[in-house]
Amino acid sequence: MDDALLGKLLSNFLVALGVTLAGALSGAAASLMVGGHPMDRLRFLADEMRLWGILVAVSGSFEPLRGIEQGLFAGQGRVLVRHLIFLLVAMVGANLGYFLLQHLAGRKP
Repeated sequence: MDDALLGKLLSNFLVALGVTLAGALSGAAASLMVGGHPMDRLRFLADEMRLWGILVAVSGSFEPLRGIEQGLFAGQGRVLVRHLIFLLVAMVGANLGYFLLQHLAGRKP
């Protein structure tokens, strides 16, 4: 693997992790400011932000879908595998953020 690929994988992982953590924590802080239950809100938002973390990490555009399409229908297997790995790494990052927040909120998933 070359350095550019490793950099992109690390970037996908950290972006998905960061979006999940930051989105849920800022939403819980807002709930605290308006007199809500921040831990309940944190658990709810952690689950919701997982998907957003994945979408943001894989660019939120049509490029990953085009790559998967090329791999499936144009016979470009390397492109398909590469985009599936990017998606998997983003899922791992977002789920790590989710599990950390669930642990922080006092409930094990």
